[in-house]
Amino acid sequence: MDNQFNQSNSILDKIITSKKTTEIEQFNPSEVVTALFKTLSSREEDVLRRRYGLLGKDKETLENIGTSYKVTRERIRQIENTAIHKIKKHKNFYNIISPIESTIFSVLEQHGGIMSEDSLLKTLLQAIGDNKINRQNILFIISELLNHKFKELRPSNDFRQSWQIMHAPIRLLRDSITELIKIISEKNQPLTINEIIDLFKGTELFTKNQSQISEDIIISYLEISPGISKNPFDEYGLTEWGSIVPKRMNDKIYLILKRHKEPLHFTEIAQKINEAKFDNRKSYPPTVHNELILNDKYILVGRGIYALKEWGYKPGVVSNVLIDILKKENRPMSRDELVNQVLQQRIVKKNTIHLALTEKTKFKKLTDGTYQLTEQI
Repeated sequence: MDNQFNQSNSILDKIITSKKTTEIEQFNPSEVVTALFKTLSSREEDVLRRRYGLLGKDKETLENIGTSYKVTRERIRQIENTAIHKIKKHKNFYNIISPIESTIFSVLEQHGGIMSEDSLLKTLLQAIGDNKINRQNILFIISELLNHKFKELRPSNDFRQSWQIMHAPIRLLRDSITELIKIISEKNQPLTINEIIDLFKGTELFTKNQSQISEDIIISYLEISPGISKNPFDEYGLTEWGSIVPKRMNDKIYLILKRHKEPLHFTEIAQKINEAKFDNRKSYPPTVHNELILNDKYILVGRGIYALKEWGYKPGVVSNVLIDILKKENRPMSRDELVNQVLQQRIVKKNTIHLALTEKTKFKKLTDGTYQLTEQI
């Protein structure tokens, strides 16, 4: 019986998922707006398209549109209000708007009844393309034509710009965000979404409300909180962390090296910073090189190649590395042993290591061919 029940649930889940996918694939806000605007005069349509940026351009002010028509800004406001009223009262309004309303409601419901504006738009536009025209058309529909169904949450200390189904559970959202920030703060390092979900599922809050909190909802809550952000490598952390929202060059270099887990040439670091698109500022190799030289958490391990000190690398030239190895081992070592250990610390040619071993003030070659430190070291 249990297997039949689980199979039934699985089939139902697939049907629901398929239905939602189909809805999103057929979702086209620009076509909906065009259909609704057929009831308007050319001037009414022009005013709305310009006021809400529905052609992909920046939104225009009442005053700017009024100037072009040689009327007052209040007259443009009247035309705008009249046009929206006319659309809503048209006999075909519900038939045209209903499918798009249903899709928006379904997506919000799947994410706990509330989503950040950016996440909502990305989800709705994944099939037809996430661009400015489509975004502005959706926002016009939600804010002006479906404002009796969906509520805007303006940016604050608690939330990013978001949209919600009327009467969505805001208290659960607040409590969950508090718990998520606590989890991330206690770990004190960037976390993957799977790590965060696993940790959140271990909380008392989740245990008490697990019927209301899915993985999609946890992700939605993360993206609503202004105190939590995601870096270009899909790791979540506190927005104030340089490893999440890097502002200084040092933050960007560190994040690139940490991500790639291996020494990189400074020109390659600059290239990868630009590819990551942390911001609109371009990074240049000389700037990156200067930062690497000045900060002692980076170690020069080859010609122009740098590693993180936290990986176990130590500063100094090849001879310094050899001295550290011999001190640590506290025994004579063969040349091959020394070469192998140095190559774990430095990206240099073997001949460079051989040459360093000829420094008689530091190293002594024994009769059996092994090396030890001279007495003065």
